[in-house]
Amino acid sequence: MGVILATYNGEKFIEDQINSIISQRDISVFLYVRDDRSSDITLNIIRAFAAAHPGKIILLDNAKDRFGAACENFLSILLDVPHHKHDYFAFADQDDIWLPYKLKRAVQMLRENEASGYASNLIAFSEARGEAWVIDKAGRQRAYDHLFQSASAGCTYVLDRRAAGLIAEKIERLDGHDWKGMSHDWLCYAICRSHGLRWVIDERPGIRYRQHDQNLFGAMPGVGGMIKRLSLMREGWYRSVLLRNRAFLNPENRQEQAILDRVARLSVTDRLWLASRVGKLRREFKSRLALALAFLLGLI
Repeated sequence: MGVILATYNGEKFIEDQINSIISQRDISVFLYVRDDRSSDITLNIIRAFAAAHPGKIILLDNAKDRFGAACENFLSILLDVPHHKHDYFAFADQDDIWLPYKLKRAVQMLRENEASGYASNLIAFSEARGEAWVIDKAGRQRAYDHLFQSASAGCTYVLDRRAAGLIAEKIERLDGHDWKGMSHDWLCYAICRSHGLRWVIDERPGIRYRQHDQNLFGAMPGVGGMIKRLSLMREGWYRSVLLRNRAFLNPENRQEQAILDRVARLSVTDRLWLASRVGKLRREFKSRLALALAFLLGLI
């Protein structure tokens, strides 16, 4: 299993995360790390782990300049990992804690479901607030949900070689693309589903998903989370990323392209059409309702 870890100024949490990755049960793990020019001691911590686990923890060369975006860092690692050496690949954030059988269960479910991509629910937790809660992402997949949402947080993803190869093929133009604000987890899910690869979303959480002030997106629970998501919609982030993902999708999928044409135009007729079909666009009932209202009220 090749595990892909993108890091930046993660000195507070990186040791716990690496320990949880290399302690996975009943599966051989090779950890590939690229640090995005951290200004703290993150790189020193990784080097110490690499020295203690030679050949198992591989520190990739830094880019010439800072990526400044986790999406670009993750995808750059996926391009550089030797795909022929591993049957499966997983993404890892720098600040979570993996449960011991996360990877073993993911591989089992991929094989049992003849799927190429795996995601799961998560246990979000905040040490500052002393709270933990489950983030439920395992609703029944819809025909076009991949156009409008990710499978789950990317840190839950496990890909087989076919999916990893497809994504790498589609993002080879990495240097010429603007990745600012983009979401690697949403993009990877969209690429795979658009090109006909099967995914499975596990109800059982495999990760303790740490919430803190430095989270880029995070779980955003409750009313505060809802307000933040609405703000992102009104600022244009959601529609922008949705349409930027389009460059990597299957151009021969006419149904997808027709939906994306309507999102690009967003006439009154298009908004009504999209709102009437949200049952095919998001997995969760509340999310479908929110998306329909967003279309009708002009928030997207």
